[in-house]
Amino acid sequence: MNSRRIHSLILLADFLWISVALLGSFYLRYPGNLALGFSQPVHGSFLLILSVSLGIWFLLYHVMDLDCFQGGWQLSAMISKTSITVLLHLAAIETWGYSTRLYHPRLVLFYFGILLWAGVILIRVSANSLLRAQARAGRTRKVVVIGDNNLSREVVHRIRRHPELLYEVVGFLSPFGSGEFSNGNDCASGMSGFSSLDALEFLRKLNVQVVIVLPKHAPGIELQNFLVRCQEAGILIHLLPQPYELYISRPKLIEIDGFPLVSLEQSSFSRVAQTTKRVFDLVLSLVFLTPAILILAFAGGALWMKKGRFLRKEMRCGRLGRPFAMYRLDIELDDARASKFDKFLHRLSISELPQLFNVLRGQMSLVGPRPESPERVRDYSEWQKQRLKMAPGMTGLAQVNGLREQHPSEEKTRHDLQYTLHWNAVLDLVLLLQTIWTLAGRVMTHRKIAAAPIVESPLPSPRKSIRPMIQSTGE
Repeated sequence: MNSRRIHSLILLADFLWISVALLGSFYLRYPGNLALGFSQPVHGSFLLILSVSLGIWFLLYHVMDLDCFQGGWQLSAMISKTSITVLLHLAAIETWGYSTRLYHPRLVLFYFGILLWAGVILIRVSANSLLRAQARAGRTRKVVVIGDNNLSREVVHRIRRHPELLYEVVGFLSPFGSGEFSNGNDCASGMSGFSSLDALEFLRKLNVQVVIVLPKHAPGIELQNFLVRCQEAGILIHLLPQPYELYISRPKLIEIDGFPLVSLEQSSFSRVAQTTKRVFDLVLSLVFLTPAILILAFAGGALWMKKGRFLRKEMRCGRLGRPFAMYRLDIELDDARASKFDKFLHRLSISELPQLFNVLRGQMSLVGPRPESPERVRDYSEWQKQRLKMAPGMTGLAQVNGLREQHPSEEKTRHDLQYTLHWNAVLDLVLLLQTIWTLAGRVMTHRKIAAAPIVESPLPSPRKSIRPMIQSTGE
């Protein structure tokens, strides 16, 4: 089952559920006589409303990649994205009804929204569960990765986030013929001494169906022979093009007389997009300002009584590397010296709420790459400097994926550049909702850790050390 088929099946399931949900909403509104709801001329035609609803959902589904597997499966992202989409869908139906003067009871729309939201979430959770069940049952395509350690680990991480591929990484191969053989824990060394025929025979024994090649340089003759023999054996070959610049470019494959070329088109953040994002920030910041002030009044008052101060400034680099003073509550970030109250404010990111004033001043955005200190920015590579093209944010794609200040800049840059490449206003709304889920997850994780009993683990039993040509991924 490929990704395109799953994309189409989820859309079909959505269409069926929209029909059921709309019918159910009329039944809930007119429980005694459903026909009465359809017969009211002011309510319009049920089939017409259904057709418009399906058309709107079709557009939103493709614009927002609403199967929720593209970009990697993540429960919080799925719930956030479907919630925003359902609200946009209801708003579009209401706007259409008002413009055509084809009115429908608000209670019907309310019931329809609840049923639609619950159903589309259930459809996606069920699809993910079915795919995971197929993987556990062994209905997967076995994959071997050829490449260096760091890139191989990243590819495996991304494959695990895409259950719809039904890929199972069973091991790694070191590159052939390049003179470079990894000695790390993730990629097995020792390929010198094995021919491509030996490696192919080993893949056949493992029933490998897919090989992913991550070359640093042009492949040597031995690797070329190996890949040709894999193709002849019916093994699918995936090749990552070099240079690896897909984080900051939109790849496009073009062909000239059978000669494939990958075009890397540089993304640009237009002036219109900047203006749209700024208006979005101002409107939502004003909405959040009142509850934020109430929370800060309590937290700041407690810090003032304890320390005699509650606010501090830290130098950060903003858009295009311009320095600015970022506000945050004056709490101790060192776990060894921090009080429980300080840890609580840090865990829930309440200490970052004063940055709303940075947003209102235009120094930051609600969503974007987290700002870093000038000392870190000075050590940026040219690739990492790409994240400075957008205004820094209070939260971002890296943060909802669990990365915080202590994580390496390079690791966060990969997420930040993906955000820059795919930015739109709806994505900001989705990430803000995901941030709430992330904070709730931190609280639940902290409670589980605090409540878990301390159990002494037994010593592992000794095993023989075996150094295979292909090393298991340890799943």
